[in-house]
Amino acid sequence: MAKILIIEDEDILLAVLKNKLQKEGYEVSEARDGEEGLSKIKKTKPDLILLDILLPKKDGFEIM
Repeated sequence: MAKILIIEDEDILLAVLKNKLQKEGYEVSEARDGEEGLSKIKKTKPDLILLDILLPKKDGFEIM
């Protein structure tokens, strides 16, 4: 099963993406800011990252 990390600070968008991907059978984790996202990338080693650009603490460009 593919692991997907969603790094998104907007609650509604995060919930919609997570719900849809989980229904399709993916293992989904989430982060709500750039620092949390970097930490989860190191811990979970996701197969795919859905990354918002405008984030608190560290933006998407810093994460890339």
